[in-house]
Amino acid sequence: MAIRGRRFWRALALVLVAAALGVAGCKSSSEEKGGAKPEPTGPHAALLKLFPAAGDVTDWKAQGDAKVYGPAANPAESVEPIELDAGPAASVIRSYDYAKSATRSYVRGTAGEKLTVRLYEMKSPSEAFGLFSVRSSGNQFPLVGLAARMSNTALGFVKGAYFVSVEYSGSMDATPVVMEFGRWIADHITSPGLRPSMLESFPAQSVQGERYYLHRFETLASLPFVPKGDPATMARMLALGPETNVALMGYPTDKAGELNYLFLIKYPTAEEARAAYTAYEGYLANSTVAAEHNVAVAPPVGTFVAGTFNAEENSVKDQLAKLLAALGG
Repeated sequence: MAIRGRRFWRALALVLVAAALGVAGCKSSSEEKGGAKPEPTGPHAALLKLFPAAGDVTDWKAQGDAKVYGPAANPAESVEPIELDAGPAASVIRSYDYAKSATRSYVRGTAGEKLTVRLYEMKSPSEAFGLFSVRSSGNQFPLVGLAARMSNTALGFVKGAYFVSVEYSGSMDATPVVMEFGRWIADHITSPGLRPSMLESFPAQSVQGERYYLHRFETLASLPFVPKGDPATMARMLALGPETNVALMGYPTDKAGELNYLFLIKYPTAEEARAAYTAYEGYLANSTVAAEHNVAVAPPVGTFVAGTFNAEENSVKDQLAKLLAALGG
């Protein structure tokens, strides 16, 4: 009896092992057919995992793999220079602490609908906010990430050290599409990020969408509200560069459609701030452009130079005085 009992339990054990292997095999097959999605690996895994995969967004399918770009080509890591994706806009992207970026396209149906997602990874949240501030547009400001701006066909937002651009082309309403992609991506960026600290010195109630952060003169000159009668000379006088921080904000005025733009420049040293103030004041005094005669710049406060591009509009509520008071001037 004892021998037959041992044989029975041995046979039963073999049956249970076989059944377990069969179940395990079915699970693996199920995952391959639509279960767990493979996670990106390699040097760009953290960036690439922010792209939605099949099933993450409604009805959309990726059109090929994501392409990765960087400050310089790196064939060993499949990185191409940012100019190949951004064209002339690459110089603005480079003016911030740009680490790398990736682009992926998606398609839906047969009506020619296409969506392009661009993820820019910067070296700090402040730099990501800066790129967002000059590379997004639109009159809608949905609650996505730290800050977002949306037009009829595109959504741009910043969260953590990432600036994200989602662009739609097709005949359908773009809003639900770009918002679905945007929210999915934002949910997968763990750090909320922060605005550049110097923006906190500005008076409250600035106009949404009129808050900018940058470093170089080329970016400043690209903003349409900045008077620049002689850009080359103005650039020399202000002496902006990678080590300078520039913030600008627009405020409502009593004139419909007119904004009062304040600017604040932080130089590496107080000596550089004084030199730039003196040079810019002289440039404005000699300008023959009426708009530049409406610029007011205040004496430096430490390493800061502040002013307004619209002195006449500023005179009503004197937002510049509030900014100077916040700086301790």
